[in-house]
Amino acid sequence: MTDTAGLPRSAGAPEQLRRTVPLLQVNSISETLAYYVDALGFSVDFCWPSEGPARWAMVSRAQVSFMFTIDLGTSSSRFIAEKGNGVVLYVMIDDVKALYSELVGRGAIVVQDVHEFGGREQFSVADVNGYVIAFSEEFR
Repeated sequence: MTDTAGLPRSAGAPEQLRRTVPLLQVNSISETLAYYVDALGFSVDFCWPSEGPARWAMVSRAQVSFMFTIDLGTSSSRFIAEKGNGVVLYVMIDDVKALYSELVGRGAIVVQDVHEFGGREQFSVADVNGYVIAFSEEFR
């Protein structure tokens, strides 16, 4: 089967995938939450445990969510690299310039100003852990 662009598409049961929510390993939940709320305009949805230092949290803004966990030092897997290394999280938005102005005003760490790439406008910010989030117009 192919889609309208002639690209392969899987056949079978109705699609059940709804969205991706990245789980990012961070150095400090409290510093990360403060940055995502104050600089990026997210809201805290959940923290665990509810008492004492948080070990896991989730934030969202509109339909975009991120989960965070502290680095417990319990993983021995070789594939886990330095936090943020080689990862860019893309968020598709409608008005690049308006969001850019908002986030600059909030004090976001801008790592790439608004520019055109592949026929669409985008910009990128970093978080306090080194993860890069690119805000982009939809691919057309």
